[in-house]
Order: sequence, then structure tokens, then C-alpha cells
Amino acid sequence: MNITLLTNRDLASHIALGRLIEGLGDHRLSIFLSEKVGRDHSLPQPLMDLAAFEKELLNDGRASFDQLAQRAGSSLQGFVDLNNRVNGAEGIARIAATEPDLIISLRFGLIIREPIIALPRLGVINLHSGVLPTYRGVMATFRAMQNNEPEIGSTLHFIQDGGIDNGDIISIARIPLQREKSYLFNVLNLYTAGCQQILQAVGELASGQVINRQPQQGAIGYYSFPNQAELDSFSAGGGLLFNRAEISALK
Repeated sequence: MNITLLTNRDLASHIALGRLIEGLGDHRLSIFLSEKVGRDHSLPQPLMDLAAFEKELLNDGRASFDQLAQRAGSSLQGFVDLNNRVNGAEGIARIAATEPDLIISLRFGLIIREPIIALPRLGVINLHSGVLPTYRGVMATFRAMQNNEPEIGSTLHFIQDGGIDNGDIISIARIPLQREKSYLFNVLNLYTAGCQQILQAVGELASGQVINRQPQQGAIGYYSFPNQAELDSFSAGGGLLFNRAEISALK
């Protein structure tokens, strides 16, 4: 199959991309990278510190995004030169040129609309790092920690329209929340099972199976980035966004 991967320049995406490239070796991959999540806006300093820590780890000698793409027999493309207008005519043409049978979205920082969603014959699937529909939006794991959840999870779902995290669910993988660990550690821990969710769905689609899908049910929650007061409360309760002592485990 021709598979087009939409992902983001961050640590979790890098780890997941490395695993997916290994598992999708029988398919032709095209890789697009967003450079950030959401609109331009200033974030509280703790989130800026988290981003700087992730950038530091991305430059610790591990393979670059370009090198990962080369392993996949692909090259990186993006939309910065189009002012991030992925849904404009040039953005649509750029994705259409990959002739996708399937589009996989993984932490992609731009919202795709109907013309792109209509391109692949097998649809668009997205791995969301939270349990849907309870934790829509960004930093779902932070909110789960904030809400003292016993588990966190990743949800694989279809993108059916331009809404955020609202498509039919394919699977949910839950793991225990490790409260003694940082937010970043818990987020990265999701992608062992999360990548397997993607690989299983791709295997089913490649073999011509019809994937089971269920409409989202239950209480809906939508979250944006936490504000300074929420971050202060998280810290006061003993929570850490990241922990340098965990570096060896953040691979």
C-alpha cells in the first residue's frame, strides 16, 4: 500500500516513527512533518522548558528525522513554506501526489479538512494519546494525571471530518499510570501499545479486512494547553513535567 504519514517534530513522534518504519517495511511510505501543535501563541514557561528538554533529547545523537525518513526510503516534506496552509490548493496537491491508499496521522500539528480526508481510499486514521471521548484535545496524559486517573491510554480512530478527535474508534489501549514518573515518561510509555494499534489496523486493511469501528460514546471532555495556575497546582502536588533522572528510559 501507499501510506502517507502525518506526524510532528517532537520526541514522541520521533520514537513512534522509528517503530512504525520498522513495522511498515512492506509498504511505500511518504512522510510529512508539522513543526508545532496548534496556533501560534505563548505558552507558560514550564511548557517551554518541556519543549526545550525534548529538543535537547532529539539532538542527543539519535537518528534525525531526515535519517528516519531515509530508512523508510522516503524524504521529509512539510508545509512551512506554505505558511502551514495544509488545506490550501498547494497543500492538498502535495499530499495527493503521494497517491495515498491510507493516511496515518500521529501527533500531526495541523487540522486536515475534507479535501485531504477524501484522498485515500481506505481513509484517514489517527492515534490520539488519550482515551476518547473523555480526553479530547492536547496533553491528555497531563489531564489524566491531574484527575488522578488509574490508567492512561491511546485511542486509534478514524478522521471523518474537520472536527478534533471525534471520529469512530478502532481501538483503545490502556496502561497503568505510573504516578511516580513524569508526564513525559508516561506519554512516551503510550507508544509501545499505540504503535501496535496502528500496525494491527494496517495489517487488517492490507489484507482486505473491514476494520471494526464504533461511534464514540460517553462523557466528552476537551482540553487545551494547561495554564500557569494548573501547572503550579500540578507541581505543588508532586507532579513533574519531565525528569532528567529518566533520560536513559526516554528512548
